[in-house]
Amino acid sequence: MSSPATNACMIGDRYLASAAAVASCPAGPVDALDTRSGRAAQVRVLFTGTGWDEEALAAAVSRWCSLGVSEACGVLDFGAHGDRWFLVVPPSLGMPLERWRMVRRPSALDAARLTLAFGRVLERVVRAGFPADGLAMLDLAVGPGPTPFLERPLLGAPGAGPGDDPQAGQRSLAAIVTAAQFGEVEGGLARWRDDARSESFASLAACLDALEATAADIGAAAPSGLDAELAGLFDEDDLRLQSLLPPAGERRGLRRAGAAVGVVLALLGAWAVIGIGTKSSPAAAPAAPPAAEPVPVDPGTLVNAAHPPPRHHKPAKPRSHPRRPAGVRHHRPDPATHAAAPTAQPPPTIGGGTSTNGPPPTAPPASPRPPEGGGTTLPDPGGVTTLPPPAP
Repeated sequence: MSSPATNACMIGDRYLASAAAVASCPAGPVDALDTRSGRAAQVRVLFTGTGWDEEALAAAVSRWCSLGVSEACGVLDFGAHGDRWFLVVPPSLGMPLERWRMVRRPSALDAARLTLAFGRVLERVVRAGFPADGLAMLDLAVGPGPTPFLERPLLGAPGAGPGDDPQAGQRSLAAIVTAAQFGEVEGGLARWRDDARSESFASLAACLDALEATAADIGAAAPSGLDAELAGLFDEDDLRLQSLLPPAGERRGLRRAGAAVGVVLALLGAWAVIGIGTKSSPAAAPAAPPAAEPVPVDPGTLVNAAHPPPRHHKPAKPRSHPRRPAGVRHHRPDPATHAAAPTAQPPPTIGGGTSTNGPPPTAPPASPRPPEGGGTTLPDPGGVTTLPPPAP
């Protein structure tokens, strides 16, 4: 369903996409947002052809996800949208092949290597029973490296079983090498493209082996006096550039000599800086302490310092008390009216003996011998000492 006011289309009640993008690209891919994920993750939605049912589509998606190829995109979800089925895949993994060709401006060798990398991925796809001849250039992406990526699952037609054609995929490789090279395909690479387009090779593996041999021949025929990064960056003739640069064998020695000269110059510069700094700012010698001069001392001062005079304390001032007013007499208490204080009683003695202040016995009294039967010894009732009654 879509809303004319917002130009938004909800696919499968979950994926929010642009209604104009869905109308302009019926087969996809269409950029959408997963509204049920935590942060509205960005995905791509693809639409399949007619004739699919849920069971057949689920089986095809399961076989595709079991490839285990990192260069082939996986399927996150699938469902029905109107009378069509849709597939949800991750965002693009690289840039389109057409854009990569305009940015990189690849040579014949780069185009051959990239086509060989795509061929290794298609070989595993064909081996799993998926068709590879219906591949479109919009289904391909190139990452850094360059690394090939398949942007669309190659499920084929509904109800089609594993293919038995060993030559499948050759026409797709011929289209890739034509779209990958910047300029016209010439020489041995053009001959290989024509053979692959007509499916002249016995199998896809034989086609890839021939492409690998062609890339090796192109690399061997490349100018040896120039680096691969410098080839094609200038408009001048390669022979003119080769005359300006030393031979390849001497350039390594020149690099090493230049590096050695740079190291020597750096060491000399550091030594010069250290030497100039040492001469311009010599370390100042520590100043000698001044000589001690004798100071005349009075002999009386020394005597007084050895025996200091006693300190004189100021006499304490007499404490002044207020004078008693006249006519007031001080009455002393009558000793007869006050009871005499009780005299301190000596501490009672235990056992009727007198208390002495002598030292305590050095050894405790011997305990009675325990009975032979092993029981507990009880004290003698007649030998218990009782305290005297309190004094009245």
